[in-house]
Amino acid sequence: MTPPSADAPLMPGTGACGLSQADWLARLARIGQGHGFFERLGAEQMALFVQEGDTLVVSFDRAARVFSEEADGLPPGFEAVRKREWSLLSILSLGDRWFRSADLADFFDRLSDDGFFGSFEKVIFLGFGPANGHAACAYSSAAPGASVLASAPAATLDPERAGFERRFLADRRQDFGRYGDAPALLSAAGDAVILYDPADPVSGAHAAQFRGAAVTLAPLRFTGAAPHGLIKAGGLLFPFLRTLAKGRLTRARVAEMVRPVRRADAAYLWRLARIAQSQGQFDRARRVADYAADVTGEDRFADLADRLSGVSVS
Repeated sequence: MTPPSADAPLMPGTGACGLSQADWLARLARIGQGHGFFERLGAEQMALFVQEGDTLVVSFDRAARVFSEEADGLPPGFEAVRKREWSLLSILSLGDRWFRSADLADFFDRLSDDGFFGSFEKVIFLGFGPANGHAACAYSSAAPGASVLASAPAATLDPERAGFERRFLADRRQDFGRYGDAPALLSAAGDAVILYDPADPVSGAHAAQFRGAAVTLAPLRFTGAAPHGLIKAGGLLFPFLRTLAKGRLTRARVAEMVRPVRRADAAYLWRLARIAQSQGQFDRARRVADYAADVTGEDRFADLADRLSGVSVS
């Protein structure tokens, strides 16, 4: 393994944290050097390890997304380091968004063989989105008994089991042999919570392939292909991780924690109003729009409510 360099193919310009790519990488390197390591895993991934407490979060994300979207420039799970002094192993993908490189598989094999995961009292794998969620579920098998939190994960890209999946046709050519069958590999987990929208056919079809006594499917209706948007908007990631670490992140608890965020989230309320409108439920759509206009103050809701006020229900 070698330290990442400033020529890693990330987003150009300045990141959301106000740093250039070179300065951002240098910051991650300082964190790694002071608390663990920051290494390049072949050409496609980087690994940041921060050693603090005896609970370890293993997160997966695209380096370009973290660089361009995170205001603090830090990967998912770092909040747990700050708030509870948990440890973090963050895998950041450069070009291989499905985490398919042999170097990464070898890395997890080595960590497992060396007893790395066994040195922690609790290990939680985290991934939001089809590829990151798939990786969290699949690579959790390197730490049997671990917990998993995944949002809208892809179960597989195998055409025989995911013929419905048309978003990532070009990615089917990748090698999904090692750490590839996420539902099968998830069977080694101690517990796993899968967030998904049952009203989204593709997300629902993927989620249905995750089965077993240790798997909790937590439906978040009308959140679309990215239920984790609500988690981020409501600042719920660490509360979710903390509750999962205690073994209490049930389906009912997920719904309870998300409910107040839903009631004030503009994207969710807009989707809810437009779905009601598309189904001919104009009075319901108007009531949602009226409520959302008051809660969010966004003009689009007031405009929609005005338009719907003149629609007659046959």
